[in-house]
Amino acid sequence: MDAHEARPQRNRMHLDIAVPHDQAEARIAAALAAGGTLVSDAHAPRWWVLADAEGNEASRPWVGRE
Repeated sequence: MDAHEARPQRNRMHLDIAVPHDQAEARIAAALAAGGTLVSDAHAPRWWVLADAEGNEASRPWVGRE
């Protein structure tokens, strides 16, 4: 599903969470282990889109790396 496609009960807020590039994969793994889901890795390794159990999304970009 495209991130911009209309969805029923789409969350009203989308968080962008920046982490240092050397911590990104560990943080993503921790979020998935805690019950999150991977929505999209289409732009990896620049960023990933994750969602919590209720479908609220957060983008997790790397910082400090071009």
